[in-house]
Amino acid sequence: MTVISIMLEPNTITIYSVGLIGGSVGAALKGSGFGGRIIGLSSDKGIDTALNRNLIDEGHTYSDLSTIVKQTDLLILCSPILTIIDTIKVLGGMELPYGLVITDIGSTKRAIVEAAHKYLPPHVRFIGGHPMAGSERSGPDASDPDLFSNAVYVLTPTNAGDTSVADDLSAFLRKYLRCRTVIFDPAKHDSVVAAISHLPHILASALVLCAQECEKSIPGTLTLAAGGFRDVTRIASAKYDIWHDIFSTNKEVIIPLVDSYINILNELKTLLSNDALRERFEEARAIKESIK
Repeated sequence: MTVISIMLEPNTITIYSVGLIGGSVGAALKGSGFGGRIIGLSSDKGIDTALNRNLIDEGHTYSDLSTIVKQTDLLILCSPILTIIDTIKVLGGMELPYGLVITDIGSTKRAIVEAAHKYLPPHVRFIGGHPMAGSERSGPDASDPDLFSNAVYVLTPTNAGDTSVADDLSAFLRKYLRCRTVIFDPAKHDSVVAAISHLPHILASALVLCAQECEKSIPGTLTLAAGGFRDVTRIASAKYDIWHDIFSTNKEVIIPLVDSYINILNELKTLLSNDALRERFEEARAIKESIK
């Protein structure tokens, strides 16, 4: 087993919003031997659940942020994207301890990193983060200590001075969350996830809506939906509330991809009418097979 040497060893970690991701962070830390204190900030119900499930050591409501942050070495913002941005603005008006490291789990990075640069003081280090892991379920009841195991966890430092902090945080996450970390530029990150995550969600929803149109004219269509349809449309089960902030902060990248997909569909439609789909289908199959 590889031994990971780390420089970042926080005594107190605060998880802001103990839902699926925040709760899973707490569960992973507990399960992998983290010896420090884990504080959770969430709703009363969320805190009760997190304490009962031993995801955190201590729980407080969101209103206690200004007090708790003074005791914190590593603050992990685990709320939706727009709430993360609002929280960063609030933090910018607080007295923050020197050496505090702040990270987040937002699925888009440019808007969050820009807010951190604008509102946080220079003695605080902010490293954007995005664990490429999740579930259609939500809340601390859905927490999973293995959620991040072997998953890719993206970090997006933007200042040269943050490189060493990002390396330390990377090692810390690999040790305690058992994930694989990569470093990306925030804008590059948002372009990549738009293609491999955000666009597919729109397409999955479109496929379900298309099948529903068939259901209207041929009742029973959806009752015949089998494995292939379920596999392709699985992510359409996610609630829109989860996706609103993603689309809102990355639509400038997603919209051109939708246009590109429409162009490809039109090309395939033409090839289909001429019984000439083989070359493009084989090209797609070869690309898919090359993905590890």
